[in-house]
Amino acid sequence: MKILVVGNRFPWPLHDGGAIATFQMLKAMAFEGHEVSYFSLNTQKHFVNEKTLLERFSFCKYYPFQINTNITPWKAFLNLLSNRSFHLRRYENTFANEQLSSLLNKEQFDLVQIEGLYSAGFLSTLRKNYAGHISYRAHNVESQIWERLANETSNFLKKIYLTIQAKRLKREEVAFLKSVDSIVAIAPSDLNKFNELIIKSTHLYLPGLNLGLEVNLELQPFKLFHIGSMEWMANVQGVEWFLQKVWPIVKSAYPQLEFHLAGKGLKDNDSRFFQSGVFNHGEVENAQSFMLTHGICIVPVVAGSGIRMKLIEAMSLGIPCVTTEIGVQGIDVENNIHVKIANSPIEFANSMITMIQQWHETIKMGTRGKKYMIEHHNLQKNTRELLSFYSKMIGKRD
Repeated sequence: MKILVVGNRFPWPLHDGGAIATFQMLKAMAFEGHEVSYFSLNTQKHFVNEKTLLERFSFCKYYPFQINTNITPWKAFLNLLSNRSFHLRRYENTFANEQLSSLLNKEQFDLVQIEGLYSAGFLSTLRKNYAGHISYRAHNVESQIWERLANETSNFLKKIYLTIQAKRLKREEVAFLKSVDSIVAIAPSDLNKFNELIIKSTHLYLPGLNLGLEVNLELQPFKLFHIGSMEWMANVQGVEWFLQKVWPIVKSAYPQLEFHLAGKGLKDNDSRFFQSGVFNHGEVENAQSFMLTHGICIVPVVAGSGIRMKLIEAMSLGIPCVTTEIGVQGIDVENNIHVKIANSPIEFANSMITMIQQWHETIKMGTRGKKYMIEHHNLQKNTRELLSFYSKMIGKRD
């Protein structure tokens, strides 16, 4: 197949789950023998230069369009005067759509995949210039994330603003879902939610990694860590929840505990993360090396949707993890078998304390988690199933 994937950012470096999921999918499609083209905004926030694009995306054709999507308070305020979602509006660009139109008039594609809801602004151009099958690969149920963030926010004015934006986003998300030909979800819970919102041809594509490689894992019971994009509000909110409500409990039980924090967009001088026993590493050059040299992985997600790629990555390395029900959403693992699942601060703290006390069993849990990931999140197998689904969809349209 000749496949065009349309996105809102270039997935590099691989410092966050969204970048990992998109990059691995593009590469897997190409390695299966398909001709893959990637047309995407190249945002100022996630800018990738031409040299890096040539080095990292040589397996496909790529078409970058530079744009500034940075948020300013003034832009956010002015958006209140409209009835549009600010989350989507900031990714819309007339000139980028003209470039996409030009590409579609020059090249013929068997399938177009829209990558993530923030690429929804390209749909009208696709419909005008392309008569084939258009599929939407959802990274999350985006409106659900913002609804949860609004509910978890204590600041009154911020809660009002987020609630308004969540309602607008849901309206536009549903309209978009109705306009595409098929939907690909990356988590069973997301698939169920889409089926509630709209009846459409759907497929579950569990994101995968190249798994099963032997690594030098140096697990240490008194070193906890979290790594994730701190440009994503749900991650920031989760870490703040952990430090405010959970960390004091476990720190009092084990004063020697260390909590190591790293992630994209994280400043190593961020005052929010100045606490006893907390080590802020900022952005690290090699995420996997960071993960391999600590102990228990903490994924304290209290608002989100989709699937946590960093949790998949940690478990695939054999690292024992503790997370919430939202954090493990989309990964059909069992509590206390593959991972620890806890929701309230006291449950979360007690889970960590138990893991430290029963370190031998904790190591076994990490091994079982790795085995699960190898069986269920195999990149090659899952991508072949996705491509088979697309072949059927194209056949139906013909």
